[in-house]
Amino acid sequence: MKVNRFDPFRDLTLLQDRINRLFDDSVVRQERRTPPNETWIPMVDITEDENEIVLWVELPGVNQKEVDITLNGDQLTIKGEKKFDQANQRKYLRRERLEGPFSRTFQLNLPVDTEKISAAYRNGVLEIHLPKPVESKPRKVSIQAE
Repeated sequence: MKVNRFDPFRDLTLLQDRINRLFDDSVVRQERRTPPNETWIPMVDITEDENEIVLWVELPGVNQKEVDITLNGDQLTIKGEKKFDQANQRKYLRRERLEGPFSRTFQLNLPVDTEKISAAYRNGVLEIHLPKPVESKPRKVSIQAE
């Protein structure tokens, strides 16, 4: 009877070999197509101070006409689509930039002044300002002595 010794690194070594084989020919592969279930999700930073909530949404390569911002109740939704120039008939050796539709929805846990919401798009970053209504801003209450 043959005795096999246990090698705790065997599975890791096999996995590394498989990954290496995948990348060995990656430069000569043809265009990488984005699978239909792989979606592009823009990154977002959200800050808050006593006056407003501000969102910065990274949208490089997205035409601002392709972006839609809606506020429905306490949900802010940002939708759009990143499209690449289809006239470019080059054969890709590597394609990592994702394209296609995106949607992000944020639950606002604070009231905002819907009449004063503003948005600006500069250098591939969408900046959304959501001012707080006057009554929701924190304020210091002084105590009167008697």
